[in-house]
Amino acid sequence: MNAFHQTLKHWYDKSKLGLVGRELKEQELFKRKELLEHAEYNPDFSINMINVCGVYEIVGGNPDIKDSYYTGLLNIDLISNQIEANWLIEGEQQQTGYGFVFNNTLVISFNYSVENEYFNGIVAYSFITPDVVIGKWTEEIAIENAFEMCRKLTADELGEPNQEDYFSAN
Repeated sequence: MNAFHQTLKHWYDKSKLGLVGRELKEQELFKRKELLEHAEYNPDFSINMINVCGVYEIVGGNPDIKDSYYTGLLNIDLISNQIEANWLIEGEQQQTGYGFVFNNTLVISFNYSVENEYFNGIVAYSFITPDVVIGKWTEEIAIENAFEMCRKLTADELGEPNQEDYFSAN
């Protein structure tokens, strides 16, 4: 197994930790397995401020708490030449951040509040393919780093119109 496939397997295995046993997430695990089995290495792939934009299904592990996992959505936009990120964790906790692309890594500073207490952190995302992303994050109170495994949602999953619906072959 080469390094690319080992990294994909790591992404899938970590994703599985947070998804197994969650009834509504079995379909997400299936989609990730499909990516694992069909992803192809592209030596010319690199990220930029535009191609990182999109919505991602995330699975993460919390620092300092063994077997503590979460799921959610991450929306990445490019606004005024700056990356803006918005997370929705477990359907209720909102986090916001901003960042940039450096050396093929997306780096985002984020913050959120819980019960009027504010937290700050930083996350670095490495794009294995345009659809497969491995993140490592920490925040000011964490003793250890944590992980976040992301899968970019397709236009169909987002309910966006398909260009083929508007253009014919003629």
